Amino acid sequence: MLDKDEISSELSLEDFTIIRDFIHEKCGIFFAENKKYLLENRLFKRMSTLGLKSFRDYFYQVKYDTSLKEFNMLMNLVTTNETSFYRNPPQLLCFQDEVLPQILESKRRAGKKRLRIWSAGCSTGEEPYTISMIIMDVLGDNHGWNVEIVANDISENVLQAARKAQYSEMALRTTPPEIVKKYFRREEQKYAVIENVKRQVNFSHLNLADRRRMALMSEVDFVFCRNVMIYFSDEIKRQIVRGFYNSLLPGGYMFIGHAESLHGISKAFKLEYFKNGLVYHKEIGAAMSDNDPAPMPVAETRIPVAAAVAAPAQVVSASAQRSADTHAATMEKLKKIQDLLAGSRKRNS
Repeated sequence: MLDKDEISSELSLEDFTIIRDFIHEKCGIFFAENKKYLLENRLFKRMSTLGLKSFRDYFYQVKYDTSLKEFNMLMNLVTTNETSFYRNPPQLLCFQDEVLPQILESKRRAGKKRLRIWSAGCSTGEEPYTISMIIMDVLGDNHGWNVEIVANDISENVLQAARKAQYSEMALRTTPPEIVKKYFRREEQKYAVIENVKRQVNFSHLNLADRRRMALMSEVDFVFCRNVMIYFSDEIKRQIVRGFYNSLLPGGYMFIGHAESLHGISKAFKLEYFKNGLVYHKEIGAAMSDNDPAPMPVAETRIPVAAAVAAPAQVVSASAQRSADTHAATMEKLKKIQDLLAGSRKRNS
């Protein structure tokens, strides 16, 4: 391990851009320039452990490590895992008391006692285990339903912690006491989730920016992706939301963070208003697949960057270019008419 003085301590803007763009390309997480100091701090200790003297050396280590071990370590460093059980109670009440009973009743009528829920960006497991507890409260311990809660994250470290299912008192800070008593057992200084709750949850590694892996998810009744997409660029958000939409059964619902919105990201979902919150709904009768291209800003015709450096004035909007072309064509026609008239006058004189 290197001492602090042996490492080039400042992350240059050039190296920050290289590392930032690499992270965005591989997993969709985007660091704005005002997050440079945050990224620098998160990488510094790892560089010291590896004995690397510069951020550029660390970038090469990650990029050319064919085992992907260091890439996975980088994902552990750059992801934020602040969460707790029963986080944002109004949303969970909306799920428990309003939309879950609706879906359960619909499935009972159809004779399909199967429920599939996707917790995307599950972190250390508090969210999927909370969902499992809610389902057990609604259906009872021996409910006879086939319940599958698919929980995934890009960080292997948090998935290991999730499978272990042992938590500090801090993680239970918003959990009702009766829930703690019913679904946890005390193990020294930790609270362990009971086996019946764990049995309904399957954890796996997933990069949400991986289109191919995302496309494998199907027949989902509920998607929970709360406070995850805030770290992605709009381009990646559109891609991810399209994947969620395609995975949902008609009539399914998607929960995102209470401060998040799909405005400017997707028009495929209908925003439903309930007593305890807002939920995005894939309506029955809606298209099974959202294959529409992602919404784009007003079209602009731009010349290549190299040409733009030489002639920046040529960057014009498409509508302005069309107007200019039309005007030029009109003027050319007028000139031809004027030439014909002039020729006619000469012949008559």
